[in-house]
Amino acid sequence: MSTGISRRQGVLAGLLAVIAPFTVAAAPYRATGHQGLPLGSAGLPQTRTVQQIAPGVSLTTIVRGRVSPADHWTVDVAVPTGAVPPTLDPDTPQSVLGSQANADAIAAKLTAAGYAPTVSEQDSPAFRGFAGGPQGYVVRVGAFADQPSATALAGTLAKLGYATSTLYTGMDSTQSDGPWVLHELVIDPHQFKGSVEESHGGTMTGRRTTSQLATTAGALAAVNGGFFVISPGDGTPGESAGMVVENGKVLRESTDGRITAILRDGGRRLQFAELTTRLTVSVDGTRHTIQGLNRPAGLIRDCGHPGDQPTSKPLMDVTCTNANESVMLTPEFGAAPPAGPGEQAVIDRSGRVVSLGARDGAAVPAGDSVLQSIGTEASWLSGALKVGQQVSLQTRVTDEHGRPVTFGPHDSVVNGGPQLLEGGHQAIAPVADGIAHPGDPSYFYGWGIRRNPRTVIGKDAQGRVVLLEADGREPGYSQGLTLEEEAKALRSLGVVAAMNLDGGGSSAMYVGNGLVSRPSDATGERPVGDAVVVVPAAASTGG
Repeated sequence: MSTGISRRQGVLAGLLAVIAPFTVAAAPYRATGHQGLPLGSAGLPQTRTVQQIAPGVSLTTIVRGRVSPADHWTVDVAVPTGAVPPTLDPDTPQSVLGSQANADAIAAKLTAAGYAPTVSEQDSPAFRGFAGGPQGYVVRVGAFADQPSATALAGTLAKLGYATSTLYTGMDSTQSDGPWVLHELVIDPHQFKGSVEESHGGTMTGRRTTSQLATTAGALAAVNGGFFVISPGDGTPGESAGMVVENGKVLRESTDGRITAILRDGGRRLQFAELTTRLTVSVDGTRHTIQGLNRPAGLIRDCGHPGDQPTSKPLMDVTCTNANESVMLTPEFGAAPPAGPGEQAVIDRSGRVVSLGARDGAAVPAGDSVLQSIGTEASWLSGALKVGQQVSLQTRVTDEHGRPVTFGPHDSVVNGGPQLLEGGHQAIAPVADGIAHPGDPSYFYGWGIRRNPRTVIGKDAQGRVVLLEADGREPGYSQGLTLEEEAKALRSLGVVAAMNLDGGGSSAMYVGNGLVSRPSDATGERPVGDAVVVVPAAASTGG
């Protein structure tokens, strides 16, 4: 492994030496068919800087807009809705929206206490399967030039029993001046001889920054990948929350019905499909359906599987459960098997069962797999498997039309959502992709209607892969994008099909030997689950 990494890093160093001469000075941006990006009002200042990273790989940085004097820091006071909050991660939106009656009641109490709250209705655009329109009401208090002043008021109101959060109004969808900073990587498969592929960095578990994943892969460039587990209560940190394929091998089952990006032939062909995975194991020729791959039995991040509770449909940032599951952990899992109630079988690399017993969490020999079962599935395992038997795993993947989907040795898959563009038209479906939570309008309001950092994978009409990262949550520098703005910006850049990757504090773009983006987490670049890496030919595993 170390020899391979050193070779890739040597190749990368040689390529980086030729990047600097290709830098092009900033110039006014001219997008085909549009005077600048369709963000904010007409006439906003905008510049465009281009770098040629390698033959067939270019980086364009677009800066647009200006700070509006009306933007300020304020305090959101949560309006009770009775919705059950999702399992938390750092980007889970605060629950702030409620009915007008509840909002007015809170505002009346705040007014009686000597404050001057405002109550405003929040709207959403219409999307596929989502009517849009009024989503609920927010209560806000104060207008400050800096965040510490808003934080101080939020603390005071919290002591009075209110649930509060600070907010910069420039991240509201109604604000129009920006500023915005976007980084666009374009990879032309007709000129670039390397590959564009998904990478976990060697194991399906463990969190690494996009920079670390890029360095390990010997990549010229990279962006953060799909959704993943952060908290141990939701699974194994670093495991993907959705479909993963590397080098043609399925390593994590799909979130059924959710969009995925398929990088064919090392990224020379990019496809998007709503994939469904069905897994079976053969025990001496007899097949048995199992539920999962490379995750703890019973915990399904983002849901989307038959038998999941509370829903078998995709539901973003929610961890569903299933009391009766069998899950296969392949050697790529990269961590000790999870411990807990149930049974397991250790299977050597030849497919032979070498031991049976409880899920004790003990490490297994390198190259071995582990089949773990809980609930009624544990009874099946203890009754059906014997030491010495042959066990093999079969995966069947189908698309939204029920057609079989197969993968070649240079294919990879990264999860994400929602879909943004299809055939050059907006294709956002927040309900189908699990972004709109039933009974909790605050979630989609915070996740999709307000501005956030975003990362995108897409393709243009020429078949070029486009990786876009929009910085956000940095007042005065870059506000981020709403989902609608994201789709409009992509269309203006000539993208015809696109899917959202993980965003928020996970959004990052690495080029050359470091980040070109500015992560929004106060602690800096966030460790993530996987990345989409642009790898030169001599270092590529996928093309």
